[in-house]
Amino acid sequence: MREEVIFRMESAYREDFEVKSYHFGGPEKTMCIIGNMRGNEIQQLYIAGQMVRTLKRFEEEGRFIRRHGVTVIACANPYSVNVGKRFWAMDNSDINRMYPGYNKGETTQRIAAGIFEKIQGYRFGVQISSFYMPGDFVSHVRMMKTDYEDTGLAQLFGMPFVVLRKPVPFDTMTLNFNWRVWDTKAFSLYSRSTEKIDKKGADMAIAAVCRFLS
Repeated sequence: MREEVIFRMESAYREDFEVKSYHFGGPEKTMCIIGNMRGNEIQQLYIAGQMVRTLKRFEEEGRFIRRHGVTVIACANPYSVNVGKRFWAMDNSDINRMYPGYNKGETTQRIAAGIFEKIQGYRFGVQISSFYMPGDFVSHVRMMKTDYEDTGLAQLFGMPFVVLRKPVPFDTMTLNFNWRVWDTKAFSLYSRSTEKIDKKGADMAIAAVCRFLS
């Protein structure tokens, strides 16, 4: 496992803002998994953290083949997690509505730009997502409906449902959409919980990613 700080931003009043990645296997950019991007995404942070633990064990057991490599970003918004706010505390902006970012723009635009610069070029991208509204729903994998979507690939996760979502204008600034623009096959993996840990749902998500990787 190789740990790397992929984005750092200095702060005058608290510790520096850092986004860390964890890379497993070989040098190829096979899959990137990104978890928490919003401060209340506790389940998504837990899933990504458990994914790090699982991939570390796979690496120690020699289960990565050829040059394939997987990168996990467990938390892309530690400040909002620390203060318990869903969006950026200073201006209530959403990092996942700022991609591909702008390195001379507002704070969340610069964070998005710094992250996106490092996660371009992967063959597959998986975002451990939370639903934007409360409710009870089944865990599933979701794709943007474009001229190039591949539902057969999405079925390899083995989730109960594959949902195709027709993009609307605000989707053009999400990570999933921009991954696809830069030729990464992107998927959003939804668990039933957000603000509290659902271990059964987390185990389902981890198993789904492992099935896809196999």
